Formats: sequence, structure tokens, C-alpha cells
Amino acid sequence: MPATAARLRRRGRRHKKFVYKPKPPPEPHPFLTRLKSLPSPVAAAAALLSAPRRLHDHPFAACVLYRLARARLFPLVPPLLAALHSRGAPLRPTVFAAIVDHLGAASRPDAAVLVFRAVPAFCSHSAATFHSLLNSLVSNGRVDAARDMLPLAPKLGVRLNAVSYNIILKGACLRDGFMGARAVLDEMLSRGVRPTVVTFNTLVGSACREGEVGAAERLIDEMVRRGVAPNAATYALLMQGLCDTGHYDDAKKLMFDMEYRGCQAEVVNYGVLMNSCAKRRDADGVKLLLSAMRKRKLKPDDASYNVLIKCLCDAGRVEEAHKALLEMQLKGTVPGAATYRVLVDGCCRARDFELGLRVFNAMLASGHCPLARTFRHLVRGLGEDGKAEEACFVSEQMARREMCLDADGWQAVVTCVCSSCSTKASEIKLVNELVLSP
Repeated sequence: MPATAARLRRRGRRHKKFVYKPKPPPEPHPFLTRLKSLPSPVAAAAALLSAPRRLHDHPFAACVLYRLARARLFPLVPPLLAALHSRGAPLRPTVFAAIVDHLGAASRPDAAVLVFRAVPAFCSHSAATFHSLLNSLVSNGRVDAARDMLPLAPKLGVRLNAVSYNIILKGACLRDGFMGARAVLDEMLSRGVRPTVVTFNTLVGSACREGEVGAAERLIDEMVRRGVAPNAATYALLMQGLCDTGHYDDAKKLMFDMEYRGCQAEVVNYGVLMNSCAKRRDADGVKLLLSAMRKRKLKPDDASYNVLIKCLCDAGRVEEAHKALLEMQLKGTVPGAATYRVLVDGCCRARDFELGLRVFNAMLASGHCPLARTFRHLVRGLGEDGKAEEACFVSEQMARREMCLDADGWQAVVTCVCSSCSTKASEIKLVNELVLSP
């Protein structure tokens, strides 16, 4: 035994535990750093073209092309591509896909086609460039032109897949409705392309928007038959369709039936039911759903709390809405600008300007800012309630953000300041400065 123990100790010394130390990332090329630091994309393009040919490589050329596209200097892209082609600069498909995406977002589908046609001069087409062009055409209403591209895919060395048809399907839903989109699915199946959950979700959403809830349910059955598992978004779309057609109880039952179908309910499913309750001004129903989410170990997001807070404010229950805001923060959900704005507006409508001011201060501390109309309502309400110092504070915050107070607001503030015996001279001076400031 002792010999064996000694042998194991020696082996341990020979085989020390290996600790992986990742290599630090390589330093960026100085020329690439210079191209990124130049003040304008035009200056970067000039620097690239005046550089030696060995620097006309993909990283440097792509950097300049990205900058031109982000700045929407699209007329400079074709001549730069021509200059790079004459210098034999190699480019990869990713840069062309990005430029086509930018052109599509800028409503320039014809220019996107021209850039797409320039790809073979530099490299082979890829699925990324092909799908970028399809998306640019569809997003600009060129659904037929996008469909005409599908037969050309094999010639371009691109294999059609579900992503290709999902892009066409999205455009068909917007233009032709559910029946037109269904024809795209049939074509997809006839060509042997297997649909994905995104494919069916697009169709389910289209059917529900048109009130065809029965067709949406049949689509989900077809999904299962074809081996595509519905997800939480699929059921949320169907639940939304049921709620829109007045079948809230059926939507609620469907959410609890999801588990028996092998799909766990998520925040998006509860959100559908909460929005439906909010439309019916059922604040207590929203609270119950929020409580049920926590029991299922789901963390409500800020959108869920926003629905509850808005519903409570619409019912005039601003104190409860404020408690919901505090609870939201205690549970670790960070409120956004929309949360604060809804609550401050609700306090103003309920004429609880003291609570509105507290929420207003918390909003400023969080780095958010109310809208101009909310400022005006709060200043006017504080002035009418005789809170001169508070009204002046809000007015000063408004002036710092270059927002103007209306005549009714100034009248309320001035009347309050002048009628207050305890008003300090500094406060009156502040009001005069704010009134007389341009």
C-alpha cells in the first residue's frame, strides 16, 4: 500500500493540472484603426484608394463600405466598388449582404439589385447575399420580383431553404392575406423544402389577424403532423386571435392546455391575456395573471408591469399603480421611460399631483424625462394646488430641457406664487426669469 501511494504521488507531480489561458485578441491593424478614426466616410474612402495595393484587402475595404452605407452615402458605393475591382481587391459576401440590407432599409430596392449583381466580380454569391436581396425587395413591396428570384437561386450557387420562403411568405401575408400566403406554403412543400416553426407562425398570425381562428387551429394541427413543434409564440398568436374575436375564456384555457401539448407557457402568453383584460378595464384580472406568472416561476418583464400600471391608472387607482412600480423594482425589473410616463400621466389625471411629483423625481433620478404635455399638466396642477415651490422646480426642469409652458400653466404658477405669503424672493425671481426667458 505505501508503495502504491508513493507511486500515485509521483504521478500527480508529473501530471499537473492544465489551466487553459486564452490567447489575447490580436492587435488591430494600424491602417484599419486609421480608417475607423477618420472623421468622415469620404475621407476614409480617399485614404483607402490612395493606400498601397496590399492594403486593398477585405477588412479595410469592408470598413469603408460599411461606413458609407451607415452614412447613407449610397451614390459613392458603385464607384468605390469599381475602383476596388480594377485593383483586384478581394471582398467577401458578408459586406455585400450588409450593403443590400442598408439599401433595402433606405427604400432603394433598385440600387440593392445593382449591388447584388456586382457580387460575382469579387466572390461567389452566398445565402446571405441572396436572402438580403429578397428581404430588401419584399420590405419595399416588390413581392413578385422577389418570387421571380427563386428559380435563379441554383444558377447563383444558392440552395433554397425555409429562410428563402419565409421572406416571401412575410410579403405575401401583407399583400395577399392568408390565402395568398398559404399558396406560398404549398409551393414550398411541392419543392421539397421543409417548413419551420417561423413558417407556420407567420401563417397562424396572418389567419388570426383576418379572424380565421379555425384556419389557425388547423395550421397548428398540420404543424404537428409535419413534425414541427409549436412554440409559445405559436400559441400566443392563436390566443390573440381568440381574444380579438371575443373568446377570452377559450384563450385562457388554451394557455393552460399548452402543457399537455408539450409546450410551457411563457411571458408572451400571459401578456396576451393581460392586454385583453386591460382592454376590458379589468385591473384585478391583470393583477391575478401577474400573480399566476410568479407562481409558475416566470419573471414578469417591464411590458407586463406597464399593462398593470396603465390599467390601474385608467381606473383612477394611482396609489395601487405606484405600489406596482415599487414592487416591480423590488423584484429586479428596471422600469423604463414608458412606465414612469404612464404613472405620472395617471397621477395628473387623478389630480394626485403630490404623488405625481414623487414619481417625477424618481423618473429624473433614473435618467428619464416626461413628455412636454406631462410637464405642463404637472406644473399647472401643482400651481392650482398651491404648491408654489414644487411648481417652480418642475418649471425649472422644463426650461433646462428647452420645453415651453403654456399660458394656463404660467397663470397657475404666477397666481400661486403671488398668493402665497411664505413665498421667498428667490422663488419670485425664478418665476420672473422663467417667464421672461426666450
